[in-house]
Amino acid sequence: MNPEEPIQRHFNSAVCRPFDTPSTWYEAVYREAGNESNKVPWARQTNQPLLLPWLELRQELAAENRRTLVVGCGLGDDAETLAHRLPHVTAFDISPRAIAWCRQRFPASRVAYQVADLLDLPEDFRQAFDLVYEALTIQSLPPNLHAGAIAAIADCVAPGGILLLMCYGRDPEEPTDGPPWHLARSELDLFLQHGLQEVCFQEHMIAGVRRFLVEYRKA
Repeated sequence: MNPEEPIQRHFNSAVCRPFDTPSTWYEAVYREAGNESNKVPWARQTNQPLLLPWLELRQELAAENRRTLVVGCGLGDDAETLAHRLPHVTAFDISPRAIAWCRQRFPASRVAYQVADLLDLPEDFRQAFDLVYEALTIQSLPPNLHAGAIAAIADCVAPGGILLLMCYGRDPEEPTDGPPWHLARSELDLFLQHGLQEVCFQEHMIAGVRRFLVEYRKA
């Protein structure tokens, strides 16, 4: 499947529910979808289109014994892409149904899939990962939760480690009405308050949607 092609989506009434708490909202979406991925608005059954080009430029990562964390893994496509190139990949999602679906789709996977809450992560995630990969998770949360999500993601990056972030972008003055709630670059600057340095910022237009790719490193 070409990741730039639109996907025919079927109605999922859970998506229209008021966003109450992340745990109940996401679980409702996955459960109502059954086993039909086209009823999950963000599921593409392929990796994010900017991920493979970034990995091609970072081939040295495969030669190192790095631990990788995938934030909000959804149905696992990006986690599996990373696991084909990197030795130790952990991927989590707040939805038990999503994690069960990942294990069903990839029964022989090397990825360590687990249920976890981004805003209440296990203690052993702290500064434990050499590469943290976050794609489209922060923007799926209401804006009042963004600062907490950013702090939690930054805390997972080990000293000297990399955070690779992908999101839908907007200008600071541009309104956003989600989900998803597109992110302004100024909002991403909150990562700089948590020991990270921006080393690469890219802006892309894919299928009519403005996207940011940002690479950070922790000193």
